[in-house]
Amino acid sequence: MEVLQATAESQGNHQVVYPLLQANLDKLDDNLTQILRVWFEGILSENQPDQAQNIAVIVSDFSNLIKQFPLGSRAINLEIAITGFEIGLTTFTREAFPEEWGIIQNNLGNGYKDRILGNRAENLEQAIACYQNALRVYTCNEFPQLWAATQNNLANAYSDRIYKERTDNLEQAIGCYQNALRVYTREAFPQQWSTINNNLGAVYSKRIRGDQADNLEIALQAYHRALEVRTREAFPMDWAATKSNLATAYSDRIRGNRADNLELAIACYQNALEVYTRLAFPQAWAMTQNNLAVAYRERIRGDKATNLEMSIQAYYSALEVRTREAFPIDWAATQSNLAIAYSDRIRGNRADNLELAIACSQSALQVYTREAFPEQWARTQSNLATAYRELGQIAKALTCYKNALEVFFPTAFPVDCLRVGRNLGDTAFAAGFWTEAIEGYDIAIEAVEQSRTWASTEARREEILSAAIDVYGNMVQACINSEQFDRALEYVERSKARNLVEILVTKNLYPKGNIPKTVLKELDRLRREIVGEQRRLKIEESIRSTDGSFDPSIDIKQNRIKLEQLIRQLDQLIKHDIHPIDPAFNFTQKVEPISFKQIQQLLPDQQTALIEWYVTSETFLTFIITSSSHMPMVWQASPEDLQTLLDWTSSYLSSYYDNRQKWRHELDDRLRQLADLLNLNHLLSLIPIDCERLILIPHRFLHMFPLHALEIAGQNAKVNSQNSATELLNNLTLGESLAISTQLREENTKRELPLAKDDIVEQKRQNCLLDLYPGGVSYAPSCKLLQTVEATHTSPQQHNFDRLFTVQNPTDDLDFTDLEVTAISSYFDHAYILAKQAATKAATKEALNQENALQNANCVHFSCHGYFNLASPLESGLRLANDEHLTLGEIFEFNLPKCRLVTLSACETGLTDITSLSDEYTSLPSGFLYAGSSNVVSSLWAVNDLPTTFLMIKFYENLKHKTSANIALSQAQLWLRDTTLYELEEWIEQRQLPFDHKLRKLWSQWFNQVQGSDKPFAHPFYWAAFTCQGL
Repeated sequence: MEVLQATAESQGNHQVVYPLLQANLDKLDDNLTQILRVWFEGILSENQPDQAQNIAVIVSDFSNLIKQFPLGSRAINLEIAITGFEIGLTTFTREAFPEEWGIIQNNLGNGYKDRILGNRAENLEQAIACYQNALRVYTCNEFPQLWAATQNNLANAYSDRIYKERTDNLEQAIGCYQNALRVYTREAFPQQWSTINNNLGAVYSKRIRGDQADNLEIALQAYHRALEVRTREAFPMDWAATKSNLATAYSDRIRGNRADNLELAIACYQNALEVYTRLAFPQAWAMTQNNLAVAYRERIRGDKATNLEMSIQAYYSALEVRTREAFPIDWAATQSNLAIAYSDRIRGNRADNLELAIACSQSALQVYTREAFPEQWARTQSNLATAYRELGQIAKALTCYKNALEVFFPTAFPVDCLRVGRNLGDTAFAAGFWTEAIEGYDIAIEAVEQSRTWASTEARREEILSAAIDVYGNMVQACINSEQFDRALEYVERSKARNLVEILVTKNLYPKGNIPKTVLKELDRLRREIVGEQRRLKIEESIRSTDGSFDPSIDIKQNRIKLEQLIRQLDQLIKHDIHPIDPAFNFTQKVEPISFKQIQQLLPDQQTALIEWYVTSETFLTFIITSSSHMPMVWQASPEDLQTLLDWTSSYLSSYYDNRQKWRHELDDRLRQLADLLNLNHLLSLIPIDCERLILIPHRFLHMFPLHALEIAGQNAKVNSQNSATELLNNLTLGESLAISTQLREENTKRELPLAKDDIVEQKRQNCLLDLYPGGVSYAPSCKLLQTVEATHTSPQQHNFDRLFTVQNPTDDLDFTDLEVTAISSYFDHAYILAKQAATKAATKEALNQENALQNANCVHFSCHGYFNLASPLESGLRLANDEHLTLGEIFEFNLPKCRLVTLSACETGLTDITSLSDEYTSLPSGFLYAGSSNVVSSLWAVNDLPTTFLMIKFYENLKHKTSANIALSQAQLWLRDTTLYELEEWIEQRQLPFDHKLRKLWSQWFNQVQGSDKPFAHPFYWAAFTCQGL
C-alpha cells in the first residue's frame, strides 16, 4: 500500500504522509479497515516472522498518524487506527515482545478512548482494559516514564468512564494522576508535570466526592501550577488549553465574588482565543467559543439581554466548526447549551425562543442517548423540561425532569440532583401536584445531605443547607397541603441544628470489640480537637470575609494545616489501631432522620406535650405533638401574620440593643403581644387538659424569647417597625456588632440602680406557661438533638448529682455572686471552686484533667459575666479572671462525660445566631451539650446579679429534692415571681444566708421603696430570663 510505503520511508513523518492522505480522502472509508486486515493476513502467510514484524511496526506508526489526521471523517480515521493497532498485537505478543506489546496496548487504549462509533461506554471499558494491560508490563521501577504516561492515559479514561459509580471513577482518575506525578516532577519533566496538573485540574473541577467549593479551589491551583510551565511564549497551544480550562473553573467557582469570577472566566477564554484562531485550530477555537458562550450566558455585569445575545452568537460560531457530521458529540454539547440560552433569552418572541430551545434540546438528544452519554442525556432532559415548563406544558416538563433524575441520583451527582429535584418540586408545586412536588423535593434533600457529608468544614455544611433552605420549606408545605402532617414534621427536623446533631452523633460513635482504653481516649481527644479547630477556622474565615481581608486566591490548605494534621492522625489511629479489630468502623456516620413515631417516643408519658415551630419565607408553622395523637396537629400562619411577627421581632431587638431601659419597661407588654402573635390561646386549647409538662422547640429568632413566660391571653400586637429581625441583624456592620457586644459587657459590670416603684407594683398576672404546666417547661434546638442527647445519657453514673465544679466571680465585681456560690456549694458532697483571681482560663482548662474537678463533675456552675457576640457567635463566651474569655469555640473542646447539668449564671448565655437560615443553634448551650451535659441552664438577656442569686439558690434547693432540672427551674422562677419582700426576708433568715455588712447595705438601697407585701421580682425581667435546654 502506497501510504504504508510513505510511512516507512519517512519514518512516520506526518509532513510526508498527510499530503498523501489528503489526496486520497475518498479512499478513507469503512472498506479500508477490511482491506487492511485482509492485506496483513496475506503478508503473514507469505513472509517470514522478521518481515511481518517490520510491517507491523509500519502499520502501528501509520495508525498513530491517521489517529491525529485532521481531515476526512474522524470516526473513520479512528476505526482505521484501531484496526492497525490490533494488527500490531497479532505479531507483537506479550510473551515474545513485552515492551512493544505494552506500547501498542497503550496506543490501542487511546484509540478506544477517543472512538466515536460503537457504544461509548463499551469503548471506554476497552480503553481501560488496554491501559491496564500496558501497566502489567510497564512497572514504575522498570519503565518509569512509560508507566507514568500510561497512568495519565488511564486517568483520562476513568475521568470519562460511564460504567460503575461516577464518584469512584473520578477518585480513581485522581489516584492515577497522582501516580504519574511521582515520576513527572517539575524538575525532571516540567512539560509532562504541567500536563498532569492541567488534567488534575480538570478532574477536580468535576469531582463529586468532597466539598465542591474546595474541589474547585484545588482545580484552580492545579491550573495555575500548569501555567508556571505552560507559558504563551514557550508552549502557546498548551497555554491556551490551560487558560480555557482555568476559565471554566472560574465560571463554576463558588468562593469569591460571583461577578468577578465570571469576568475572570471571560478574560481567560479571550486569552485562549488569541492562540486558538479558527484557521489554525478550528476545533479548539470552537470549543472555546462554546465555553465563552456559557460565561456570557451567566454573566452578571453588563446588560443581561446583550450578554445573552453575545452568548447565542458565540454558540453559533462554535457550530460553524462543530457540525454533526464532523464532530457529533461536540455538536450535541453546543446544541444543548444553546437550548439554555434560548430558554433564558430576553429579546425576541418568548414563545418562539422556547420553541427554539426545545428544538435544540431534541437535536442534542439525537446524539446524547442515555446508553452512550447518560450524564449529558440527563442534563439535556433537564434543559428540555425547563423549556416545556416555561411554555406551560407541565406534564412534559415533569416527565423530562423525572428522566433526568434517573441518572442524577444523590450519591453520584449531588449538585445536579439538587438542581433538577428542586426544579421538579417547584414545577409540580406551582401546579398543585403535591405527590410530584414531594418526589422532587425528597431527592433534592437527599442530594443536599450527601453534599453536606462530603463538605470539609462546618461553615461549608451550613452554607450548603442555607442555600437549599427553600427546598425544605417547600417540602414541608407540600406535605401539609397533601395532609401528610407527620412527614412535614420529619422534614422540619431535617433542617434544624444539623451541624450540632452530626457532631454529637459522631462523638458518640465507638468501635466494636476489645479496643484498648488508650486508643479510645486518643479517639475522643482527636474528635474534640477536630471540632474545636473547625470552629476556630469558622471564626477566622467569618471575620476575614466580613472585614474584607478574605483573599480567595490564597491556598485553601494554607489555613487548615492543623486541621488536616488532626484528621490525618485520626485516619492513622483508625487504620492501625481500630480497623484490625473493627474493620467496619468509620469516623463519620450518616445521621438517620427522626421519624414522627420516634418524636412521640421522646415524650415520657401522656402528660407531656411538645410544641415545635418552623419559620419559612412565606409563613410560620406550629406543630403540636402528644403521645396519643396519630398525627401532629398543625397551625399555619398567614403571610401577613409572619410579617407582623418579623416586625415585632425587629422592634424587640432594636429596643434591646438601642434602649435597654425602654426594652425592660415594655417587656411585659411585648410578651403579651408575642403570645397573641403566636396564637397561643388556640394552640394550648389543642393540648389535653391533663398535660403537665411542655417541651418547646423554637426556630430561628424564636430561640431569643422566653416562651415559657408567655400568658394565655392578651391584646392584639401593635408594632410599627417595618424591618424584619434578619434584616436588622444583617444590616449591622462588624464594627457595630462588636461595639454593641463590648458595650453590653461594660454595662453588665455595673451595679443596677435600686428598684423603682414601677418595677414592684402588684401586677394582676394571668396564667403563663409555667403556671399551666407544673411538670416544667423545657427547650431543645430540635427533636433529633434531644433524641441524640437522651441516647448518650443512659449510664447510671450520669444520674449522680453530688460533685460540683464552679467558677465564682472571677472579675470580683458581682456583689451577690459569692453568696450564690457559697449557698449552692452547700448542697453538694464535693465542691471544687475556682474563686475570683484563681478562676483563670488556664485553671479552668486544667480542671478538665483533674478527677476531683471538671473531669468527674456532675454539675458545672459558672457565676460570672457572659456575653453574646452578634457578629461572630462562636466568639461568644464567659469572662474569667485577668480579663480572659472562655469562648464557645473553646468550650467545644471540653469533655464532661459525667455531667448532668451546666448552669450559666451570667448574661446572654442562651442567645443564639438568628441570622442562620439553617438554624444551626450556635450558642453557649450547644457547646456544653456537645461537651457531654444533658441539661444547660442559660439566660436570654443581660440579667441582674441580685435576683439571679436568689433564683439560682432556689433552683439548686429544688434540685436537692431529686427533681428534674426543668421542673426545678420552673418552680424557682414562679417562686421568685410570686414571693413578697416579707417572704423573701424570711426565706433568707431560715437558710441563714451569710449577709455581711456590704450586702446588707446594698439590700437596703435596693428595697428602700418596697413594701413588705410587694412582690419585688414580679416583672419578667427578673425571673423569666433563664431557660433549660436538654432532657
